[in-house]
Amino acid sequence: MEQYTVDELEDALKVVKMLIPQRYECLACYLNRMLSHGCTGLKWCTTYRDLRAPRATALERKFPALGGHCDCEVMMNVFRANEAFWPREAENPSDYSYVPPCHKVRLGTIKPCELWVMRTGIQWGAGVFRAETKCA
Repeated sequence: MEQYTVDELEDALKVVKMLIPQRYECLACYLNRMLSHGCTGLKWCTTYRDLRAPRATALERKFPALGGHCDCEVMMNVFRANEAFWPREAENPSDYSYVPPCHKVRLGTIKPCELWVMRTGIQWGAGVFRAETKCA
């Protein structure tokens, strides 16, 4: 049987903790964070759903209907940044290098925190983005 050092086990635990959604982290913030590890179908969406919102069983049906056939398409077509909460440089208005911390949501929901605006459609409305929340 192979023995692992304490340092190896701590490193493995850090990786596992990074891949698990943080408590009260919203789906959009989780996806934004996890896409640096690649996009393979709805892997990160279903991981989030399984761990934080197991009752959101229609996710795999509704997201593709809104244009989100994989995790990166969900971030492009289903969620978009709420401009009021994302400070950017005047020279490069599309620079999202600074990511504000998640504003947190209740457990069990796939709705985003106020950093994001979720596209509505199918049973969520008429395929438009909900109104943005203004920053205080």
